[in-house]
Amino acid sequence: MLGVLGAMAVEVEAVRAALSQPVTRRLLGYDVTSGRLDGVPVLVAESGVGKVNAALATAALVEAGATAIVFTGMAGGLTPGVHIGDAVVDTDLVQHDVDVTRLGEPLGRLPREPAAWPADPDVATALVRALGAVGAHVHRGRIASGDQFIADAAQARRIAAGFGALAVEMEGAAAAQAAAKLGCPFAVLRWISDAADEAAPADFPAFCQHIADLDLGVVRALVTQAW
Repeated sequence: MLGVLGAMAVEVEAVRAALSQPVTRRLLGYDVTSGRLDGVPVLVAESGVGKVNAALATAALVEAGATAIVFTGMAGGLTPGVHIGDAVVDTDLVQHDVDVTRLGEPLGRLPREPAAWPADPDVATALVRALGAVGAHVHRGRIASGDQFIADAAQARRIAAGFGALAVEMEGAAAAQAAAKLGCPFAVLRWISDAADEAAPADFPAFCQHIADLDLGVVRALVTQAW
């Protein structure tokens, strides 16, 4: 069963509202709603912002029966070719705010953990097809996660250069880490809401007006062709 996860209510509320026969259960501290979207069983949850919340909500979806998870939401674009309104589907995810370099680890790597968490190829391919069906401009590439809202052009450039990332957000890599440990196929879709620069505090909330319909369109396309 497909699990749909978003950090904020605006990122999943349209999907949840479109479910027929919805049933909500409290699991691991999260409300997980099950129902049918266009006849296909789907699970929906809101994680809250940040890496710990994302990991716990991922576990809650797996506990509820998710056999694959898509994390959808917004991100800041890090490269000139990635524009507001574009979609990025991850090839892999890194945690840009991890620093254990004094113990000999590369920047961004936790001890005894991989350097990055790859997207499940089948879930990512299905996402790209679904985005094509709704006419989105799609990029594939690395997404960087950290417990920081990036609104500084110089910092954005450092993250792009240091990690080779196309986009930056606050949850995906932690959710991917949890999904990997739980054996659940996982991929991230991020709509570019801002350029992670000084204009981001205004651009991000403005883009929130569009995200619900965008996510619902993609999830509808996803369930019709993959689940």
